Amino acid sequence: MSDDSASIKTCLRMVTYLLDYCANGSTSNNETCKHIDTIARVVTVDCYMNQTVYPYVVLFILLVGTILNLLSLYCFLKTNKRNSQNVYLSALSLGDTINLHINFGLPMLRKFDAFDTAFRQYVIVCRLTGILTEFFLIFPTWIVVLLTIERLVTISWPTRNRPAYTQTQAIISVMTLVICVFLLSLYRLSDLKGIDQLSVFSITACSDGNDSFEWVRNVNLIIWTILPECLTFLMSLIIIYQIKSVTRNMHSNSSKVHRSQYNQATKTVLLIAILFLLFHTPTGITIALDLVLKSREDVATLVIIHFSRKITMILYEISLSSKFFIYNRTFRNFTGILSTTALHFTHKRNSAKLGRPALTHPPRSSTPPKIQFNSQHKQSITSPVSQSDSYVKHGVGGGGGAGGICEHQSMLINRHPQTISTNLSRNLRDQQLFNVTMSKTKTNEACIALLRRTDLYKG
Repeated sequence: MSDDSASIKTCLRMVTYLLDYCANGSTSNNETCKHIDTIARVVTVDCYMNQTVYPYVVLFILLVGTILNLLSLYCFLKTNKRNSQNVYLSALSLGDTINLHINFGLPMLRKFDAFDTAFRQYVIVCRLTGILTEFFLIFPTWIVVLLTIERLVTISWPTRNRPAYTQTQAIISVMTLVICVFLLSLYRLSDLKGIDQLSVFSITACSDGNDSFEWVRNVNLIIWTILPECLTFLMSLIIIYQIKSVTRNMHSNSSKVHRSQYNQATKTVLLIAILFLLFHTPTGITIALDLVLKSREDVATLVIIHFSRKITMILYEISLSSKFFIYNRTFRNFTGILSTTALHFTHKRNSAKLGRPALTHPPRSSTPPKIQFNSQHKQSITSPVSQSDSYVKHGVGGGGGAGGICEHQSMLINRHPQTISTNLSRNLRDQQLFNVTMSKTKTNEACIALLRRTDLYKG
């Protein structure tokens, strides 16, 4: 808190200097003094927020976003779906996680002078960090574009969609994107300035460097914000139009399963596109204004843009951290994978396959069960332990032998047959119960006759 207080006092001291500078009647910059009240208010608010609000907000979003993105990545890796969307979403979750740490976690650590000094001493690490910073700002953004393109192609030409082909195509597309973005980021080896200066703390990678590649930095700014936003918006409108056209032709019952998968994948893409446009567009607008107005000497406008740029970066960080809720809502087996994994880590036995509800089984005895068949060819399962206990209890020979045998057979018949298959129809189960009842009646009649004969022999 002492360092924060010192930083706030230093920042407010600059505001006081500007106010005194204009109050003394200086005419060196009349335009600045005309808006000195606005500049002083914005700088004062920025001083307090930059030292008290931003670090805690960024840290909270960073921790929550890391956990949610890693859970999303785990679920996509455990999902058995072999389609292109699963590949894109896995790459998006991984890219968002690294983006949070490179562009928000690292600048927050560099607020500490000891860490920042040690970081600047290793020039190679600084330059490589600049490349990674540039890379992971652009890469997740264009994964969203590729995801939207894939959904647009699938909806527009559904007959060309092949699961194995689209998965391979997605992997090739992601690798091509990695190479292209990496080449665009290589200029950071020479020019230490980059688009990471627009992060929430406005800290450059290493030092001021030079402006020899300023045009590359401006191109990367457009590629990061303005261009993907326009493409995503246009393709989302086309997808919505295609959905209205395609759903009119999907009326047969045979297409219900395909329609469910079709709607799930499309809903996921549209929600991600909406999230991207809502939280990323303010960043694009602010950067566009900065590119257009930075050559002007309007200090008040530049200060306002500098302050609003930090607000938009917070929105951008939220968009990197909140896609988990979209996945959880649109994927049916998403919660099942997480719950099954939680049961697995708490040492629950007999856990089901990931993504399906857990099945419970009765405890098994050490002796394997014996399968018997009655006269109606109905299957029943008895345990040898229970069978021997029944014989010991009622006796097998002598006068009580007939009664013991009859009671034992009655117990076997009254036991509901435990079939292995779980796909019996209701009519088949009703017929099975009817046969068991008839078998029970016949057995009871035979036992009564046997008991009467035993009594006659005794007499």
